[in-house]
Amino acid sequence: MSVREVPGPVDQLRLEAELPAPPERVFAYFVEPELLGRWWAPQAEVDGRPGGDYVLSWPIQKWHLRGEYTEFDPPQRIAFSWSWDHEPDLPTRHVAIVLEATSEATTRLRLIHGAYGASRVEQADRASHREGWLHFLPRLAAELERGQS
Repeated sequence: MSVREVPGPVDQLRLEAELPAPPERVFAYFVEPELLGRWWAPQAEVDGRPGGDYVLSWPIQKWHLRGEYTEFDPPQRIAFSWSWDHEPDLPTRHVAIVLEATSEATTRLRLIHGAYGASRVEQADRASHREGWLHFLPRLAAELERGQS
């Protein structure tokens, strides 16, 4: 599995990943609480529909990520707002994920996260999100791989 940053505007973070599962399975891992807990957030509350809310929680760190689904088009696309409770001074971001089958058993995930300003604080937030996705997307791939065996 590979994750790579895709060149783009400085106000966005763009990543691509090749995942070992069809888009339907990958999509489920973004919206089903039990599956989210296997690779991303230990606790999840999800109202999976356009306009539905979500709250992802990491109790040990006392972190809560929350937002609203702005697009919900299974299994091709999901988009949502992104706001951390413990970072109230940072603006709400937006994440869009596009899933494309590259074979019967693999999916290309395209992720756009932003928008970010040019300030040092904004670019540090972008770098933090980049680091997070580069940590968690390989965990997603590993979980998808385990689910096939």
